Amino acid sequence: MKLFKSPPPKTPGLSRDDALACIPDIAPSIEWQADDSGTILVEYQLAIKPLLLAIFRRFNKNQPKRMTRKLQLDSLGSRVWTYIDGKRTVSAIISEFALETTITRQEAEQSVTTFLRELGKRGLIILR
Repeated sequence: MKLFKSPPPKTPGLSRDDALACIPDIAPSIEWQADDSGTILVEYQLAIKPLLLAIFRRFNKNQPKRMTRKLQLDSLGSRVWTYIDGKRTVSAIISEFALETTITRQEAEQSVTTFLRELGKRGLIILR
């Protein structure tokens, strides 16, 4: 008799080349706007667990129709956001970002992929 279960087998992720060939696109439910200084303000709907939502509705009489969160991007994040058009690959976005800034391609790859990963975790972009 086993006392502990063995961990489930890990599913292999994308290779580096496959990940750089993905095409990011802004999720359809996302609203965003650029202000005068060139920074971008992104507004997205919160994903709330049903139990917490029921508790919130119980104690809050004036509940909004949808609960949203706003994210203010800095100038570099705003620049990458404008590159996301559903046509450029991640590799093309990295190349353009490296050309317009004073960082190497390796640094740009690390920065852009980390930024895209965070946007993906929040549900702001989708990868095809």
